[in-house]
Amino acid sequence: MSTPQTGAGDPRRSLELLWREDGAQEGRPGPKPRFTLEQVVATAIALADRSGVAALNMRAVADELGTGPMTLYRYVPGKAELLDLMVDRATEPSPEDLATVGSDWREHLVLLAEGTWDDFAAHPWLLELNQRRPVMGPGSLTGFDWALRAFEGLDIPARDQNLIITGVMSIVTGAARDHLIADSSDTPPPTTESEWWAAQEPYLVRAAEGGDYPRLAAVTTEEDAWSFHGREAMRFTLDAFLDGIGARWALDG
Repeated sequence: MSTPQTGAGDPRRSLELLWREDGAQEGRPGPKPRFTLEQVVATAIALADRSGVAALNMRAVADELGTGPMTLYRYVPGKAELLDLMVDRATEPSPEDLATVGSDWREHLVLLAEGTWDDFAAHPWLLELNQRRPVMGPGSLTGFDWALRAFEGLDIPARDQNLIITGVMSIVTGAARDHLIADSSDTPPPTTESEWWAAQEPYLVRAAEGGDYPRLAAVTTEEDAWSFHGREAMRFTLDAFLDGIGARWALDG
């Protein structure tokens, strides 16, 4: 099964819809639209939140709205363009987020990382997407513009600002994929996650005690060596990264 991808549809139509330039439904012939584009997108997001991207198709969204699939084509050309709208809406900062500003560059980038983690926790399907062609809509650009506030008043080149933000996002996305991504909805495993780890435990214990993996055995002897959660793993790596950024530019914070 191929990985769903942003930017896989008609870029002109996606951009028109993202920036609300297509005249929406008002100018089209036929009966008055039953829904707004925002309702269609919100319904698709709720479906993906509940069942993952694998369950997302035009018929499924139409069923959620209590209509037929053909009705949705009055709003979006297809699933690919709908996915672009969903990503932009799901990652758009709230007014409260935009009003929150870090006291310095470091705190602001931590807020960026924590907010991104919260987005992934609320919408794990975002982690299922190939976003090599990123959505450049008003929601995502508003978030990026807010992120750039970290560097106001600092003498850091624009290219390096982009690289730093990219680094923060890569850290969060990598940790979130390891800890937040849901099991496949089309071919779900027969066991729960705890059952899976319980099945592995005796093999891992034997491996650690058998002498073939001495470094693994040494690490495992510490009682809390593996007692961390995903958000903690993200923050550990993020803090080390920000330490390096601060040292490189001799920044306070």
